[in-house]
Parts: sequence; C-alpha cells; structure tokens
Amino acid sequence: MAQARAMPQRRWCPPAEATKLRCNTAARIVARPALPESCIMRLSAPSAGPAPSFRLGLLGALVTVAIWTTWITTTRVAMHGRTPLAPELLAFIRFGTATLLLAPFWWRFRLFPRQSPPLALLGLMAAGLPYQFLVLWGLHFAPVSTAGPLLAGTLPLFIGILSAVVLRERLTPLRILGIALITLGVLAISGEGIASLTGDTWRGALAILGAAFAWSLYTVAFRYSRLSGIEAAAFVGVWSLVVLLPFEAGNIWTAVQATPVTLLAQQLVTQGLLAGVVSLLTYTTAVRHLGPARATALTALTPPAALLTATLLLGEHPQLEELVGCGFIVAGVVAASGALSRARA
Repeated sequence: MAQARAMPQRRWCPPAEATKLRCNTAARIVARPALPESCIMRLSAPSAGPAPSFRLGLLGALVTVAIWTTWITTTRVAMHGRTPLAPELLAFIRFGTATLLLAPFWWRFRLFPRQSPPLALLGLMAAGLPYQFLVLWGLHFAPVSTAGPLLAGTLPLFIGILSAVVLRERLTPLRILGIALITLGVLAISGEGIASLTGDTWRGALAILGAAFAWSLYTVAFRYSRLSGIEAAAFVGVWSLVVLLPFEAGNIWTAVQATPVTLLAQQLVTQGLLAGVVSLLTYTTAVRHLGPARATALTALTPPAALLTATLLLGEHPQLEELVGCGFIVAGVVAASGALSRARA
C-alpha cells in the first residue's frame, strides 16, 4: 500500500504572537512600492479614442457644407423638373444606398447596437425619415432661397440650446454672439418671405424648421450613442429602410418604372452616396472633433454657398439683403466656431 501523505500540522500561536504576525504582514504589504499615478490613470481611465483634431473637424464640416449645398439644389430640381420624382422614391434611394454600402456595419451589431442607450438610438432616427420627409415637404412649398438658409442657419440655434440643456455644454459669450449673428443673417435672407406668409411659403418654412430640429436631435444623440460615425450612418440607413418599405413599396416600384435611368443614376450619387452616406460621416467627424455647437456653426456656411452656386451655375443674381445676410452668417460662423479664440491662444 502506498504510504499516506502526511498532512502538515498547524502550529499553535499564542494570541499576542498571532496579532504581532498579522501586523508585520500588513506592514510589508503597505511598504510595497506603489505604482506611479500616471500608470494608475492609464489603467483605470476609460479609453476616450483619438484626441480631437481641429483641422480634421474643420475639413469634415466644410465637406458637409459642400454636400448639403449640392443636395438641396438637386432635390429641388428633382421635385420640380421635367420628370418630378416622388418623395418616397427619393427617400428609398437615399436610405437604400446607405443600407447596401454600409451592410457590414449594421450586420455587425444585428440592427440593435447593444452598447447604445435606447433614447440615443431614438434620437439618431430623427435624421432618417423624419428629417428626409420634412425637408422634401419644405422644398415642395418653399424655394431654395428660403429653405436653404432656414435649414442650415437655424441649426446652430437649436443645437446651441440643446447642447446647453442636455449636454451641459457651456456657451461662451463669443459663441452666443456668433449664434446671434447667424440668426440675423438668416432673417435678412429669408425673413421677408416668411413674414409675409405669401402662398404656401409658411408651410415650407415650418417644415424646414422641423427638419432642422430633427437634425439637432440627431447631433446631440450621437454624442450619447457610443457609436462611430459610420456605425451611426448604418443604423439610420437600415432602420429608415425597414420602416419605409412596408408602407411605400408599391409606390416606389411604380416611380422607379416611370423614371429615366440617367435621372435615377444622378439621384443615386447625390441622394444615396453623398447625402445618405458621406455627409453623415463627415458631419459626425466634425461633431466628434469640434463639438456640436462649433460643428453646426460651420455648417451655417451652407446659405452663402447656395447663393454662390446659384449665381455661378444657375445665373441667378442675389439681392442686397441676401448679400448682407451672407455677411452676417460668415461673421457669426467665425465667432461661434471658436476660430477667434484659437487665434488669440
């Protein structure tokens, strides 16, 4: 038989000796060299991602302005051209293209990003069908000269308020001055047409204001969503398509059959690729690196860009109040974007 292994015997210690032993052990533990504070911070602090870059945020905002200017102009032409396109077809092109191109990203989180709060996801959806149809309805009743300044010009106002209330972001006096100048510029460009309420312009103006507020909700929700820009674009695209198709699939198919191929290809580029994918990526890049208030202040350059495009490409001649309004907007963008404070620093 194998000899049984001898069990170690515990030595009895008097109470006084046991207490002394415990104190010596605790002293040795305390005496161990502590980790440097910087190492502790690196181990305990959550990863905040790459450091914000002003240049990258500025580039994202300027590309967004260029895309929005193109999108507003081509959408107005598409709805009132020789072959008017139905709003549901334009929405399908926008979100269908985004769903196909960004399929690997929304498939990765299986439609529901688990790391995102439900209220943040609901806020992201405001940039989908609500924003799209409010803009299309607004462009149906209001001209581009009214819709463009209202859409981009009121974003800094709405997001400035939401950033202060929801994100607790402090608005400096210079930024408040910039928002006020942008608002004056918007009123100078489109205030006369809105105040007169001629025809159905007021309906379009209200719809555009609703669209600006919907985009503002998306901007604030993105900060809470814990998603990257491309993941947010994929989420908005796929869920907008899921909601749209059960109600408008028949009308969309009829509109596709009645639309020339060349016009569909043009809208695939402007509505689908640029507006549905690229603009969301560039805009969220601007928000991530500049913050909501500064990013939307820079996108207020869209009204002057739209007027310049109309002058150079469409042969339109802006009036004096439109030029004055553009001057106010540019000055407001410089103040609200923080460019002056960076120059002083």
